[in-house]
Amino acid sequence: MIEPETTNSVLGTLGINGVSFIAQLVNFSIVVFAMWKWVYKPLLKTMDHRAKEITDGLKNAKEAKKNLDEANVEKEKILGEARVAGHTVIEDAQSKAEALRQDKIVQTKQEIEKIIGETKEKIANEREESFKALKVDIADLIALATEKVAAGLDKETQRKLIDGAIKEIEAA
Repeated sequence: MIEPETTNSVLGTLGINGVSFIAQLVNFSIVVFAMWKWVYKPLLKTMDHRAKEITDGLKNAKEAKKNLDEANVEKEKILGEARVAGHTVIEDAQSKAEALRQDKIVQTKQEIEKIIGETKEKIANEREESFKALKVDIADLIALATEKVAAGLDKETQRKLIDGAIKEIEAA
């Protein structure tokens, strides 16, 4: 061990050896330089890189939240427009259905009126044909009855009676 040089110097009174101190100072400087070069600088670089990533991540998170909020607002807007459009389509369909129903009702009424008209016409035709047939039958009956009654009458009187009956039937 190296003995202190003098006990008079300040370092000597503290029990510090100057050569030993310088050697420790050089060793400390080498350790500090090595730490600075191979530990501290890469550590600082890594920490700066991580801090930048964290800052970018927070920035991206804020931007993503903002985009999400905008997307939610846009979604609500689109849903509102879709609801309005849906209601419009439903109302339009209902009005078209009502118009179609009214058209079908009018068509049905027209068909019913047409059928009723045709039926009335058929009934009138059948009635007229029945009257014609009835007139013929009545004329035949009158002719028979007149023939039996007029069996004792002369032919000219018979003819006048028949013509008078026919005129009465035609007038009816």
